[in-house]
Amino acid sequence: MTSPTVAEQLVLGGRDLISREGTGDLSVRRLVEAAGRSTMCVYSHFGNRKRLLAEVYRSCGDDLVAALTKARNAKDLERDYAAYARKEPRHYQYLFAADLDGFGIDQKLRLDLIASVVDLAADRLEGASKDEALTWWLRVHGAVWLDTVQRLAGDPDRFDTAAVLGAG
Repeated sequence: MTSPTVAEQLVLGGRDLISREGTGDLSVRRLVEAAGRSTMCVYSHFGNRKRLLAEVYRSCGDDLVAALTKARNAKDLERDYAAYARKEPRHYQYLFAADLDGFGIDQKLRLDLIASVVDLAADRLEGASKDEALTWWLRVHGAVWLDTVQRLAGDPDRFDTAAVLGAG
């Protein structure tokens, strides 16, 4: 297997930083520390911090979609969507709760990710229209988002999100 490129190292470092600490301090200095690189690498490979953070966002989004592609039905999709959020709660928050405008990231990236998940759901939910797939995603996403917030707050049982997911 080949070693990651400098650009890939920076993205992986950003992902690692978010996974460990959340999105509170995504300065260039902290991003390059996490990747073991110099600040000049960010500018030479991405031009600026915003473009690097957008690539980190795309990378996390690609992982979520990849986690869902093996699902065969609605139950599998729910399970895999929730499993991604439990495995990577801070990535999940970056994807769906972070202030993208504050990071200089185009909000359309989030809409594109949601469209990818809804398209995949429409394919896996036998005979479902796009509207039905969106309704499915809104229900599942709401429960998974709440479950993620509860876990990160140290209060995982405050609301019974499993009951909502089991209602599928």
